[in-house]
Parts: sequence; C-alpha cells; structure tokens
Amino acid sequence: MNIKAPFFKIESFGAVDGPGIRLVVFLQGCPLRCIYCHNPESWNETSQFEISPKEIIDKFKKNQKFYRNGGITLSGGEPLIHQQFCFELAKLCFVERISLAFDTSGITFNSKNLNFYKQVIKYRPLWLIDIKHINPEKHKIITGTKKQNELLLIKFLEKNKQPYWIRQVLIPQYTDAHRDLKTLNKFLKDLKYLQNFQLLPYHRLALTKYKVLRLQNKIANIPEPTKRMIHDAKQIIINGK
Repeated sequence: MNIKAPFFKIESFGAVDGPGIRLVVFLQGCPLRCIYCHNPESWNETSQFEISPKEIIDKFKKNQKFYRNGGITLSGGEPLIHQQFCFELAKLCFVERISLAFDTSGITFNSKNLNFYKQVIKYRPLWLIDIKHINPEKHKIITGTKKQNELLLIKFLEKNKQPYWIRQVLIPQYTDAHRDLKTLNKFLKDLKYLQNFQLLPYHRLALTKYKVLRLQNKIANIPEPTKRMIHDAKQIIINGK
C-alpha cells in the first residue's frame, strides 16, 4: 500500500525516544494544544513534506549498523492520528525485525477506534506514553481537555500484556505539586508492563518558535526546574515520599 503521511522533521540520532539510538520521524498534526508543547509547528495537519512507511524503512536500513541497539520512533505532533500509516509501518517493522516505538499522548484512544489498537499490538510496538497530568482538572489546564485518554490506553496495554514507557514533563507550578506526584506514584506502582518511567524537565528552547509563529505561550515566564526540584520530584514518584 502506497500510503504517505505528512511530517515536519526527521532526526537520525534520537537518544531519548526509546531504547538505543533511533531514527525519529515527527509526523504533522496534533489535536492537543499543550501549554508546554515544544513543537507548535506540528499542530497543523498539513505539510509540504510527506513520507511513506517503506521510505522510513529504507532510510533506517542505510544506517542499520548505527542503529543496532535502537530502532524507529514515530513522534509528532500526535503520530496516531495517522492510523493507517502507523499500522502499515508496524507491519513492515515486524517483518524486518526492526524495533518500532510510538511516542503518543494517547488522545486518539477511544471505543470508536479500538479495533485499530487491537490490530496494531499484534506487531508488538513499544509505546512511549505521555501522561500530561494525573489530576483531571490540571490535565485540562495543560491540554485543554479533561479526557485522560492516555490512562485508558495504559489500561488497555496492561490488559493485553504490551510493553510501554511512561513520561511526564516536570513544569514548575504546574506538575510539581507534592500531592499530585504522590498520586502518580500510586498509579505507577500497580502497573505490570511498564518498562521505564522518564521525568522530562520542562525547557524553554521553543520560545523562539512561538514568537516566529505568532502564537501565545502561556508559560513563557515559567523557569526551567532546578536540579534539586528534579531530584525531589523523582524521589516522590519513585518512593512515594
């Protein structure tokens, strides 16, 4: 099938997008408007660049020795809005024995497209799931919606014994409250198929993008977390105190 998806960036040396060194393809389009988004150029679903699953595989194979402990990661934007594309790439990666990861907010997971998820997990991708906020009210402040579909996706993966990672961005004044971090700790403790948890410090590198795109940045004055804040948050998430 000659299906293509719009993309806005390809990184040939992804070191934080799944295990090992990875080829990371950033697909265009996202239904969320997270206040800390570092790729606001990805929001619109249209792009002058398109790529097919086979082209991604070919690009990977050209440097396969370089990626021997890694694989391919689809990021975004929200890659899973391009479900048929993701499904075709998952099939190809499975046949070629290439590790595939989906970096997702889980926002597309719902009862209407459950069949897609049931089919795609047959090809054993790794899921990199962003928990925007464990508190639904604060989740709405960050994303614009109370729908915590990422938690539903995690529940689905647990039920189907699928491997996944969880990530959360640490933003001072937004995701660093002691009570919320303890709630996150309790949630993580009951998960059996969680392979890794990453606490990602908020950074201000995207501020220039917002200015260029003439977009409002609601947390432009929020500082990056200090090393001490990161350490303390990790201790609460890992140890519950």
